[in-house]
Amino acid sequence: MLEQYFGVGAKKGAGFLVLVLGTAAIVTGIYSGIFGFDRWQNEMQRASDLMMVATVAPQAPVVPAPSGFGMAGQYVCPRDGAVGLPNFDAAGVPHCPVCGQVMNFHNALTGNMTLAAGFG
Repeated sequence: MLEQYFGVGAKKGAGFLVLVLGTAAIVTGIYSGIFGFDRWQNEMQRASDLMMVATVAPQAPVVPAPSGFGMAGQYVCPRDGAVGLPNFDAAGVPHCPVCGQVMNFHNALTGNMTLAAGFG
Protein backbone atom coordinates (compact mmCIF):
# COMPACT_ATOMS: atom_id res chain seq x y z
CA MET A 1 0.00 0.00 0.00
CA LEU A 2 2.77 2.46 0.88
CA GLU A 3 4.68 1.42 -2.23
CA GLN A 4 1.74 2.49 -4.38
CA TYR A 5 1.15 5.70 -2.43
CA PHE A 6 4.75 6.96 -2.52
CA GLY A 7 5.77 5.26 -5.74
CA VAL A 8 8.92 3.86 -4.13
CA GLY A 9 9.81 0.26 -3.43
CA ALA A 10 10.10 -1.05 0.12
CA LYS A 11 13.87 -1.58 -0.20
CA LYS A 12 14.49 1.96 -1.43
CA GLY A 13 12.22 3.43 1.27
CA ALA A 14 13.94 1.45 4.02
CA GLY A 15 17.34 2.42 2.62
CA PHE A 16 16.40 6.09 2.68
CA LEU A 17 15.14 5.81 6.27
CA VAL A 18 18.38 4.10 7.35
CA LEU A 19 20.40 6.80 5.56
CA VAL A 20 18.51 9.63 7.34
CA LEU A 21 18.78 7.99 10.77
CA GLY A 22 22.45 7.17 10.22
CA THR A 23 23.20 10.75 9.18
CA ALA A 24 21.48 12.10 12.30
CA ALA A 25 23.48 9.70 14.49
CA ILE A 26 26.78 10.62 12.81
CA VAL A 27 26.15 14.37 13.09
CA THR A 28 25.19 13.97 16.76
CA GLY A 29 28.36 11.96 17.37
CA ILE A 30 30.56 14.55 15.65
CA TYR A 31 28.92 17.40 17.60
CA SER A 32 29.39 15.53 20.89
CA GLY A 33 33.00 14.78 19.99
CA ILE A 34 33.81 18.41 19.24
CA PHE A 35 31.77 20.27 21.86
CA GLY A 36 31.04 17.57 24.42
CA PHE A 37 27.75 16.53 25.93
CA ASP A 38 27.76 19.33 28.53
CA ARG A 39 27.46 22.03 25.87
CA TRP A 40 24.53 20.22 24.23
CA GLN A 41 22.84 19.93 27.61
CA ASN A 42 23.38 23.66 28.27
CA GLU A 43 21.99 24.59 24.85
CA MET A 44 18.90 22.45 25.42
CA GLN A 45 18.39 24.11 28.82
CA ARG A 46 18.71 27.54 27.17
CA ALA A 47 16.15 26.55 24.53
CA SER A 48 13.82 25.35 27.29
CA ASP A 49 14.26 28.68 29.10
CA LEU A 50 13.38 30.56 25.91
CA MET A 51 10.17 28.59 25.55
CA MET A 52 9.27 29.06 29.21
CA VAL A 53 9.75 32.85 29.25
CA ALA A 54 6.33 33.35 27.68
CA THR A 55 4.63 31.41 30.46
CA VAL A 56 6.09 33.44 33.34
CA ALA A 57 3.85 36.22 34.61
CA PRO A 58 5.70 39.53 34.84
CA GLN A 59 6.34 40.71 38.40
CA ALA A 60 6.66 44.41 37.60
CA PRO A 61 3.50 46.46 37.09
CA VAL A 62 2.53 46.69 33.46
CA VAL A 63 0.49 49.23 31.60
CA PRO A 64 -2.83 47.60 30.77
CA ALA A 65 -3.28 46.82 27.12
CA PRO A 66 -6.34 48.10 25.28
CA SER A 67 -9.17 45.60 25.33
CA GLY A 68 -8.94 42.97 22.65
CA PHE A 69 -5.14 42.82 22.70
CA GLY A 70 -3.00 40.16 24.37
CA MET A 71 -0.08 40.93 26.60
CA ALA A 72 2.93 41.18 24.32
CA GLY A 73 6.19 42.92 25.05
CA GLN A 74 9.64 42.32 26.40
CA TYR A 75 11.76 42.50 29.52
CA VAL A 76 13.90 45.64 29.75
CA CYS A 77 16.69 46.41 32.22
CA PRO A 78 16.58 49.96 33.66
CA ARG A 79 20.36 50.27 33.17
CA ASP A 80 21.20 48.16 30.09
CA GLY A 81 17.94 48.23 28.12
CA ALA A 82 16.71 45.21 26.17
CA VAL A 83 19.61 42.79 26.53
CA GLY A 84 17.86 39.48 26.02
CA LEU A 85 16.34 36.73 28.10
CA PRO A 86 16.33 37.55 31.83
CA ASN A 87 17.58 35.22 34.54
CA PHE A 88 14.71 34.32 36.87
CA ASP A 89 15.31 33.77 40.57
CA ALA A 90 13.44 31.25 42.74
CA ALA A 91 10.55 33.71 43.25
CA GLY A 92 10.16 34.20 39.47
CA VAL A 93 11.54 37.75 39.45
CA PRO A 94 13.44 38.57 36.24
CA HIS A 95 17.02 39.83 36.64
CA CYS A 96 19.23 41.37 33.96
CA PRO A 97 21.81 38.88 32.64
CA VAL A 98 24.39 41.71 32.36
CA CYS A 99 24.15 43.67 35.63
CA GLY A 100 21.73 41.63 37.79
CA GLN A 101 19.14 44.40 38.36
CA VAL A 102 15.44 43.57 38.36
CA MET A 103 14.04 43.89 34.85
CA ASN A 104 10.70 45.49 33.97
CA PHE A 105 8.15 44.08 31.55
CA HIS A 106 7.19 46.63 28.90
CA ASN A 107 3.95 46.08 27.08
CA ALA A 108 4.24 46.29 23.30
CA LEU A 109 1.32 48.73 23.11
CA THR A 110 2.69 51.56 25.25
CA GLY A 111 3.97 55.00 24.36
CA ASN A 112 4.45 55.64 20.66
CA MET A 113 3.11 52.24 19.70
CA THR A 114 -0.21 53.09 21.34
CA LEU A 115 -0.40 56.32 19.35
CA ALA A 116 0.49 54.49 16.17
CA ALA A 117 -2.24 51.94 16.85
CA GLY A 118 -4.77 54.78 17.22
CA PHE A 119 -5.43 54.39 20.95
CA GLY A 120 -3.82 57.61 22.21
